[in-house]
Amino acid sequence: MVDWSNLPEELLPLIAARLFSVVELKRFSSICKSWQYSVSGVNKNYLFPSRPIINFNPIAPSETILHNHVYRCDPGAFLSRAAFFRVTLSSSPTKGWMIKSDVDINSGKFRLLNPLSRFPLRHSSEGLNLLEFTVSEFREAYAVLQDAKGRITTPGFQKSVLVKVKEGEDHHHGVLGIGREGHINYWDGNVLKELKEMGDHFSDIIVHKGVTYVLDSKGIVWCINSDLEISRYVASLNENITINGCWVHLRFVECCGELYVVERIPKENPRKRKWNLFHYSKTAGFKVYKMDVELGKWIEVKTLGDNAFVMATDTCFSVLAHEFYGCLPNSIYFIEDLRPKVFQLDNGNGSSITSKSESSESSFEMFFPSFL
Repeated sequence: MVDWSNLPEELLPLIAARLFSVVELKRFSSICKSWQYSVSGVNKNYLFPSRPIINFNPIAPSETILHNHVYRCDPGAFLSRAAFFRVTLSSSPTKGWMIKSDVDINSGKFRLLNPLSRFPLRHSSEGLNLLEFTVSEFREAYAVLQDAKGRITTPGFQKSVLVKVKEGEDHHHGVLGIGREGHINYWDGNVLKELKEMGDHFSDIIVHKGVTYVLDSKGIVWCINSDLEISRYVASLNENITINGCWVHLRFVECCGELYVVERIPKENPRKRKWNLFHYSKTAGFKVYKMDVELGKWIEVKTLGDNAFVMATDTCFSVLAHEFYGCLPNSIYFIEDLRPKVFQLDNGNGSSITSKSESSESSFEMFFPSFL
């Protein structure tokens, strides 16, 4: 058994400086008298200095040079980083809430966003004191915004990821994104070019375990290397896809270290109606697929267990339902008509979609913390 009271005295302030909340400080000081004495004269405001939670390092706004003909990134467009956090009461860390934030590029202030979109989250609090909470970042998402004032993404980067691209002997950060028409575009803050050789009608892009993957309309997964070269990764989902190649309905999701593909099934088949950019068919349900490495093909997943998928507009990911207030296991959370919704996978009783209302508000509690 280790006698913690015998730790060198010079280590105790270093440990205390890494504590996050007042509650953790109290736990620290209750270990033994020597630990209590080491922080007895510490100013709490000094111990927990005001500092940004997010490391915000945008690609600076600049005049973009067009490479051939492609969507224009106007001067002032910039890369915005949003972060997802799990927030728990330090005194009760088993369940928590989910908050999403970015930093205003003009004021540098911390700004709360709707976790399912990039719109500001309505809340009554003027400030947020996190000293009684434990906050841990678990996900990030990027978007190329047209300007610092609005929340509108540029047409050529409806979905974006930050990547490292090889230039000579060096590697530099850049942005790969999918435009409205399904083309892949690359932007390094100065040069914007369309990667026409990669084809069109791509639906989603993700960096998974350091590798950049893109998903096309047939459900084929491709890899893009640091030289911006594309190669086919695995078999097509085409035989599984319900609507046969409507590219906007396929998304990547990371879950338990593995890559899944989620297909949104609209109430109307887009092949049976005239295309209209402003016509959007509501969601009838979802199907989930996972790669079976041994069989070399995608298989449909019927249950997610304790996992819940979160389909935000800028990224998709999974969470453990039991770690968040009100979160339903074996479900998919998404936003439609600016309203949060949840789809529960078929568990023998049939699938269903529920919108946030007074009767179902508890199912969305994790997105709307009680302290805001």
